[in-house]
Amino acid sequence: MKCHEKSAPAPPRRIYAILSASIVIFTCLTAAPLNADVSKGEIIIGGTGSALGSMAELSEAFQKRNPGVSVKILPSLGSGGGIKAAIDCVIDIGIISRPLKEEELRQGVVDIEYAVTPFVFVTSKKTEGLNFTLRDIAGIYSGEIKTWPDGSPVRLILRPASDSDTLMLKGMSPEMDRAVGKALLQEGMIIAPTDQDSAGTAERVSGSLGTSTLSLIISEKRRLNMLSLNGVAPGVKSLSDGAYPFYKKLFLVTGPKAAPAAKKFIEFIKSGEGSAILSRTGYLPLTGKK
Repeated sequence: MKCHEKSAPAPPRRIYAILSASIVIFTCLTAAPLNADVSKGEIIIGGTGSALGSMAELSEAFQKRNPGVSVKILPSLGSGGGIKAAIDCVIDIGIISRPLKEEELRQGVVDIEYAVTPFVFVTSKKTEGLNFTLRDIAGIYSGEIKTWPDGSPVRLILRPASDSDTLMLKGMSPEMDRAVGKALLQEGMIIAPTDQDSAGTAERVSGSLGTSTLSLIISEKRRLNMLSLNGVAPGVKSLSDGAYPFYKKLFLVTGPKAAPAAKKFIEFIKSGEGSAILSRTGYLPLTGKK
């Protein structure tokens, strides 16, 4: 058909969306042969930045056991980016910090919860002798408390309003919900878009106060100190026994196009060796959980 000829009317948007989803699923299903060799190939992983450091250690150990498989870990995509990339067949395994929604499950992806890690408040200051309550933290976010106990200013490092860290903060208590909402409305606040940006900014800024996870701090060897809350220091043990109440859940997401070796890698993560690496890098592993 020539450019100036009249074309047929475009299909309704809803039909186009259905066709597009069908094409994506068909492409994913036909991309990898069912009888492919699981001892060879490439696994591409991406998602939330807080899990990338530990995933690098897991992939290194896995590749030593499976030299025919290479594992490529992408820079931080965030949970939403990891889900979309898995749906679009761009990656084999997504790493996310929330369960899949119904509309995402309908697009052919599945999730496996594999670990939890303490959700922590971090600072560049020395924290020895410091103890905060959640009410104190809410006071800082609301602007009622502007200084550390030594009189130096507190510099908040915020995350975008829709980020999982922000939603975690707001879910801690009604007081925190109001305080975080107020902080996001203040002009001139530092807002870090990714987990790595947040950690890096908190390292550089004097008097910083931000959020992170124990796993990121340990696996990336960050020069940050974690705050105790109500006299309890965040850690795998304090999380396991219920003394420290705040944590992030981590999920592995796979789509129809996942490389045959991806399933083998997931089984490795859930193995004894994988669980030991997770524990060493700040996780409470959930071995055997489907």
